[in-house]
Amino acid sequence: MRCFVIRGFGEKKDCSGRLIDFDRVDRELIAKAVERCGMTGGTTVQVVGAGQIHQDMFQLILQDDFVVCDITVHNANVFYELGVRHALRKKHTLLIKGTPTADATPFDIAGVRYLTYPVDDPQSALDALVESIKATLARDRVTDSPVFLMLPQLLEADVSRITAVPLSLTEEVQRAAARGDKGWLRVLAEDVRGETFERAGLRLVGRAQMSVNDFREGAKTWEAVRNGASGDLEANFALANAYERLYKQSGDLARLTDSNQALQRVLAEPNLTTNQRSEALALHGRNLKTLWRRGFAGLDSVEARREQATATRATEAYEAYRDAFNADLNHFFSGVAALQMGHILLSLASSPTLTTLFDDDAQKTKRYVDDLGEELASLRHVVRASISRALKTETGDDLVWAKISAIDLRFLSLPDPAAAPAVSALVLAYKQVVPLGTFFSDSVYGQMALFEQLGINAAAASAVMSALGKPEASGSGRRHVVVFSGHTVDKAGERPPAAPRFPAAKPVQEKARALIDAALADLQGQDGELTVLCSAAPGADILALEACRERKIPSWLCLPLEREVVGREVFRHFDDDWRNRFLALANAHAAPADDRTFIMNYSERLPEWLLPREGKGMTVWSRGNRWMLQQALAWGADKVTLLALWDHDENDLSPNGTAAMVRLAREAAMFVKLVDSRSLTAG
Repeated sequence: MRCFVIRGFGEKKDCSGRLIDFDRVDRELIAKAVERCGMTGGTTVQVVGAGQIHQDMFQLILQDDFVVCDITVHNANVFYELGVRHALRKKHTLLIKGTPTADATPFDIAGVRYLTYPVDDPQSALDALVESIKATLARDRVTDSPVFLMLPQLLEADVSRITAVPLSLTEEVQRAAARGDKGWLRVLAEDVRGETFERAGLRLVGRAQMSVNDFREGAKTWEAVRNGASGDLEANFALANAYERLYKQSGDLARLTDSNQALQRVLAEPNLTTNQRSEALALHGRNLKTLWRRGFAGLDSVEARREQATATRATEAYEAYRDAFNADLNHFFSGVAALQMGHILLSLASSPTLTTLFDDDAQKTKRYVDDLGEELASLRHVVRASISRALKTETGDDLVWAKISAIDLRFLSLPDPAAAPAVSALVLAYKQVVPLGTFFSDSVYGQMALFEQLGINAAAASAVMSALGKPEASGSGRRHVVVFSGHTVDKAGERPPAAPRFPAAKPVQEKARALIDAALADLQGQDGELTVLCSAAPGADILALEACRERKIPSWLCLPLEREVVGREVFRHFDDDWRNRFLALANAHAAPADDRTFIMNYSERLPEWLLPREGKGMTVWSRGNRWMLQQALAWGADKVTLLALWDHDENDLSPNGTAAMVRLAREAAMFVKLVDSRSLTAG
């Protein structure tokens, strides 16, 4: 979360001539409080020189989640900037005022609460300011702006439409999403924190994470977007979807409750469009349907599932979808979902237990089924027209959904059982429009699985599922992913002879190889199918990859840059033997039939949007290390371990080396297995 500070600069006088050092106030009080609250940001100094007012400052005042404004003296710039904030954002603006001061609070904000601090000892108010910031964030008030209090119908500025995101970041997110690289997207979510465009950047990353089905990390990203903006519509819609998927994966009802709460936040917003209201109601229906499905999914037979499926939640889900479509007839998705649930209800009408929904009243049951049939016949025509309109007017994801929905109608129109040619044509239609391995294919697969479970045109549903592939398909048994990191061999003349770390001599290499091989053997003997991720620096990395090859342990080569650049830049200080071994391993991992190479970037430098950090500890190599760790964490394995050949030098602060990898693994709560490289030079 970012905080913008509105204050005077240097020493300023109040009307009695008393000097107050506002730089000291910021240094000893405001900046420390902001840091303790886990926020980043600062004053206009971060973008402009003193005395200048331009677009960057207004963007910060508008887009930052929180504002602290010092109103101690009558400073025209301060009150102008405060007015801009109060006119654009409803809440999370905290006023502070130093005492003593001869300047009275202006009449227009005289009723607004503020925190006082002693101007001669600002640090003494640090704890109080920290608590005030936390309380302001936690307080569920509609607004702390006198402008919005007096004009409650005034619309708050839409920050997402104003904040500019660097093109190079947008392009990097697009490349990572196109590759389905969850690890890369997780690194991007880390890297965008603290930037002036943080929230807008997180939106880009969050959308991409949802598109590649990384719901756990996607939820974290969208929670960060929503932090400080509880009514953010896009964030709440995204979280409603992410939490529902997490509930499906874990069965934890708290996740579904989180999803419903996100939808309640949407529906509580006073200025929803009809489409937004319809979407929220449809997702509420989806959650009812998800809960309903959990009640019978684990039963062994179609008959048992159909009996259990005849439950009140089935009718509730249908009615929720129908009401969502009635709220906006252009919202074709809810209309198709209503038709699907209605189709299922008609199929279940033959179940003897259906009468229990209507107090064992057979007449009431018959009336419900007859009315439902008539309602669905009318609904089908309206939904078809809605989809036809969408096919002509929508673009992007909405167009994909419209194409899928048109095929969903074809499925509902199939006779049961359907002839083989009709099924084949249906399968081909789905394959032509559904992107595989995405949220789209998972959604279609899930709906087909429901029809198959309930014995409704099960053969056609099964054929579609087979064509699309099971979501998040994984191998049988337990999986254990190991990230390997280790020291490079010492460059000639680089380290003092009295302090070698990994001498290049062959006997030392063999000793290191034996240590690494023994550690891999130990891990290989543990429970779980072992996979190793490794870079390819000369030294421990190459020894580990060669050991994996001999032990027939599947390994993946993770290169922060393309292999030609790595071969040139990394190996130029080493003899040709190391380069040749690297190229042999790279060729083996890039075999056409079994490509096991990840390459993060094709530029030799950091992306343009990160170049300001190049001299502040970030390099393509340190970023590559974080990416490799995130690849492992995103693997979906039962266990993730860092195996490191390390000299245990806790004072090694290089961002690129093994010590940094150990720190990262510990922070990520990974298993860590250390091989002590100090034995290489002992004796």
